[in-house]
Amino acid sequence: MSITSCIKTGNTLVFTDCNNNRLIICNSDGSDIDHIPLYYKPRFITEIYSNTVAVSSLYDRTIQIINISTRSITSTFNISGNCYGISYNDNNLYVDIDGSIIHVMDLTGKVIRTIPAPTDDIHDITVDRDRLVCIDNKSIYCCSLDGKVMLKFEKDKFQDLTCVTTDKEGNVYGTDEWTHTVIVVSDDGKHHKQLLTESDGLDEPRGIYFDKKENVLLVCNNMDGNAFLFDVIKKLT
Repeated sequence: MSITSCIKTGNTLVFTDCNNNRLIICNSDGSDIDHIPLYYKPRFITEIYSNTVAVSSLYDRTIQIINISTRSITSTFNISGNCYGISYNDNNLYVDIDGSIIHVMDLTGKVIRTIPAPTDDIHDITVDRDRLVCIDNKSIYCCSLDGKVMLKFEKDKFQDLTCVTTDKEGNVYGTDEWTHTVIVVSDDGKHHKQLLTESDGLDEPRGIYFDKKENVLLVCNNMDGNAFLFDVIKKLT
């Protein structure tokens, strides 16, 4: 397997298995494992509704809307380049095209507007609280929804940031495949820490998703098929 992205919706976990051209679906306790076969290699996934996701391929320039309850594909549309990240917010899909520009589109694939990416090598994006959060190998960018960079966070210890998510307070979480860690950066960029490491079971972690309703962080390793759910508790200082 190669697990590249994940989401948690209610009690259901969904993973993109790039090597086997499929989605893996199971309960949050790992039971009732099922699969949705796809004709392409799925790379990124975002939740649209409680039972509907959008899935993109890295190289096939395709996005599909999939009902995970009925295991059916409801629509398919093409995009103009390779997809390096996808996020759904306020009835729109935000799609990272070729790592250098963000297309804002409706659920039919119609491009409404474009947003310039902060660099030409963006690996993943998420949209939350009127912010566009992007990552490249060593940096986290928080931008307005018109592309203006409001915050750039960079540390030498970041070697291979891969996927990104945010919690309900705007804190940013990212997986670092090279160092086998998950890092968290406060919404104002003034604080950061290594939240999870190899000692927590991480081995080339890639997919990451924060369930804002339950304060639960889902992290999945890329190659060994292991996924982890962590309760996130804010320490009072």
